[in-house]
Amino acid sequence: MTGLFIGILCFTHDGLCQKRAQRVGPEQKSEGGPCDTTAWKLVFHDEFNGNALNKEVWRTWFPYSHDGSDQCEGCRIMGTSNTIFRDDLVTVSGGSLRLGVRAREGEWYGLRKQHEGGMVHTKDQAKFTYGRFEARCRIPNAKGLWPAFWGFGGETEIDVLECCGEESRILKGALHQWGATKRSSSGKHKSIDLSRDYHTYAVEWDLDGVTWFLDGKPVIYRGRFVDKRGKALPACDRAPGTHATAPYFPRGTDAMNIIFDLAISAPGSFCKGPKTATEWPSEATMDIDYVRVYQRRPQTGQRDLCNVAREILSDASGALMPGQERRFRINGPHGATQWLCSEGLVIARSDADGAVVQVKAGTSGPQWLRAECPDDPCLRGPLMLEAAVEVGP
Repeated sequence: MTGLFIGILCFTHDGLCQKRAQRVGPEQKSEGGPCDTTAWKLVFHDEFNGNALNKEVWRTWFPYSHDGSDQCEGCRIMGTSNTIFRDDLVTVSGGSLRLGVRAREGEWYGLRKQHEGGMVHTKDQAKFTYGRFEARCRIPNAKGLWPAFWGFGGETEIDVLECCGEESRILKGALHQWGATKRSSSGKHKSIDLSRDYHTYAVEWDLDGVTWFLDGKPVIYRGRFVDKRGKALPACDRAPGTHATAPYFPRGTDAMNIIFDLAISAPGSFCKGPKTATEWPSEATMDIDYVRVYQRRPQTGQRDLCNVAREILSDASGALMPGQERRFRINGPHGATQWLCSEGLVIARSDADGAVVQVKAGTSGPQWLRAECPDDPCLRGPLMLEAAVEVGP
């Protein structure tokens, strides 16, 4: 009788039932239990400390063609944006990945757009199920710009960061399930003007919950289990039982690639995009300092990158003689690094991978070389390493 009543209710109030179906899915048994406090382990990162994009890791288009090339309608155009993504609007310098925009009309597979933007998409080996997805970046604030940091794979999409240039105080996050029936849930967090400085954006995707973080503070939450009204239940410290599921929650069988893009919204779409081509100021860029992915238990094909003895290594052995130079590097992952040395040495040059050291005239005996990283991806804090350098007579 109850089932018949619900059926009549859904028949007579179809819109009501459709809205409920967006929030409340089939019931499942829940084991409950305590929160998982296993430490996060670094499995992927790019600190963008070089002078070019790492093409072994990143593409500058959506690889949705039959062969992964950019030869498809959706490979350089995204949804309701007014943008074609172009390679030359993706640059790496000064320790950041920069995505740019420009007002230039063009056509891609018969679709005309008024603007161009930049985007990057990890290649197939960089796909992740569950984890902490984190980036430090600065967003622009010009009207109609649509910066985003997100993950996509299978039928699952997690939007870690979406903002509109005209509302740069509002962080938007969302979950989407792109199955036969689309299910979505989005949230907003009002903050300071996020375009004025770099901020750290992150999502932690666990078995029973997804939490968004802004500068280390949780700001949005969605749970795998919900009550009868669709309100999220806690991800952990929950009593065992049977609960309805959230139909938009990420599938544990999907693995996501990492994507950053800077697009211009179409008028009346996600953001208030301009109705005509608009020149953009030089500061209308999305600048990414780093991206890092952590997992509590590295999935098949991934490993704990920090499970190494991190130390300063030399490219040669023996004492360093006057008039010689020698290259040193850090073994293992690290962030942007400042190199320091004792008075008898000189840092001749340094780059993302290491430093070249020379000996000052008249120097002999023991010296030292130090590497300081203020934001180490393993410690998620400062790192300091020091090595002894012996200088010959």
